[in-house]
Amino acid sequence: MSRTELQEIGRWGEEQASLFLVRNNYEVVARNYNARGGEIDIVAWDRSDATEPALCFVEVKTRSDGEDSAELAVNKEKAQKIKSAAENYCFLNRIDVDHTWIRFEHVSVYVDKLGKKINFKKYILPSFLFDRVKRRK
Repeated sequence: MSRTELQEIGRWGEEQASLFLVRNNYEVVARNYNARGGEIDIVAWDRSDATEPALCFVEVKTRSDGEDSAELAVNKEKAQKIKSAAENYCFLNRIDVDHTWIRFEHVSVYVDKLGKKINFKKYILPSFLFDRVKRRK
């Protein structure tokens, strides 16, 4: 598959993930947010808890149904890039990080080979991924 085809599938998966989040009471406020050092697929407010909304930074991966590899796609280095972009987003948008719930999430979009059925898996990314990455010398 060419890079352009993969990018198109990725964009389609991000659109499906956005719709999935909206159906689950999220408010999508940004997509493909780029900052020096990182990129975030979706930035959204989870308003399912009306008293404590959470600002969510969401990584999206799209795969063929049954591959389960999407869940393994975020390693420590990728998480650090997401964290860096999230810090930039919060700074530029004047988010009070001391008084705002912030979550890092992953949405896997699985589509069957015929493109007729879509399944979603949503995870909160574990905090250990966001510990400082040790750089190789």
